[in-house]
Amino acid sequence: MSIEYRKQGSGPPIVYVSGIEGTGKLFYKQAADLERDHTVISFPLRGEGRYGMARLVEDLAWVVRDAGVERATFVGESFGGLLTMAAALAEPRLFERVILVNTFPFFAQRAKIKLGVLLFSLLPYQMIKAHRTRNARHVLFTEDVSDEDRRLFREHTRTVPYEGYVSRLRIIRDTDLRPRLGEISAPVLVVAGTAD
Repeated sequence: MSIEYRKQGSGPPIVYVSGIEGTGKLFYKQAADLERDHTVISFPLRGEGRYGMARLVEDLAWVVRDAGVERATFVGESFGGLLTMAAALAEPRLFERVILVNTFPFFAQRAKIKLGVLLFSLLPYQMIKAHRTRNARHVLFTEDVSDEDRRLFREHTRTVPYEGYVSRLRIIRDTDLRPRLGEISAPVLVVAGTAD
């Protein structure tokens, strides 16, 4: 197995686990600050093929071990939080702490996720990407987000592979970690925005 990950800075390790876009690049502002006194590791989620949660947990564990880290603080954002919780259950020895940002152990909007999987399976991917990019200014960005950050978002998410995105949608549809949350042994901080 080989995954191209980024490892920058020095100090206690922090592993960023990205949202559904899967690039691992949207942590750039936070990483720049954290790298002054932490080792920040980020990686892209698997882009090709049909896969499930177990494969992504294996990928995450491989990255951490290959980076020479025994235990780390994990920051899981949105879909990455779901993956982080699953990994904390499967590989608890890797986890010093967990920070979950705007995430879920179970996606409660069942009709929405099922429709999303269906639409991504039927409609041309380029059409859906164009729609998401056009609506991002209203849905993903508040007015205080700079034009440069909006440009970087578009740049970083331009190359999200179709197969990986749909696999992650299916994982959201099929995963319910609620019955096992009490088994997570690492301290957890949950951060949630009121509009997310």
